[in-house]
Amino acid sequence: MQKDNHLEELYDRVQKTASSRFFAHDRLKKHHAASLWTIAFFSIGLIVIPLVQTFGLDVRFSDNYISFIQVLLAIVILVISIMLNMSNFAVRADRIHKCGMVLNALARKIHGRIETVCSGEEFEALVHEYNNILQAYENHSRVDYLFTKRHMTNYYSVRWYQSIYYDFIYWIQFSTYAILITLVVAWIYMLIKIN
Repeated sequence: MQKDNHLEELYDRVQKTASSRFFAHDRLKKHHAASLWTIAFFSIGLIVIPLVQTFGLDVRFSDNYISFIQVLLAIVILVISIMLNMSNFAVRADRIHKCGMVLNALARKIHGRIETVCSGEEFEALVHEYNNILQAYENHSRVDYLFTKRHMTNYYSVRWYQSIYYDFIYWIQFSTYAILITLVVAWIYMLIKIN
């Protein structure tokens, strides 16, 4: 959308970037929660195995196979814990949320100047402030921008099939967690299911 006023263009750009940052915050929070739930389910799997053996419940698998799965669950927990620590989803989410808040403050500042005459120096100062904010924080991902496109209907026209595509791209990144949780739940079910 082409604007007549450069200040309006800057305002629009800041608004879109802030919106994308807030979507990134939500996405990173979901990654953090999904990682924790995956670790929790695998931990439950590690706890169930000795309980089944201690109480002498009938199991479908040999002791060697059960021991192998127990070690495998422990390795997966270790790997996910390391990935969670390295990805630092919670801290990144908080930082990117702070970026969104700073951008919103800048947007309000710019919006207040739209109706007034803004000198070239003032405009350049606002652009410089915007660029400094962008450089100080992590950038959002493409999927966050796609969600911004879908939700900012005053700027973008998104067709129904594009919306489905955006959802697919968004949720596919969480599929690993769902697959891992499903596998551990299925294995526990098969372990203790009575023939």
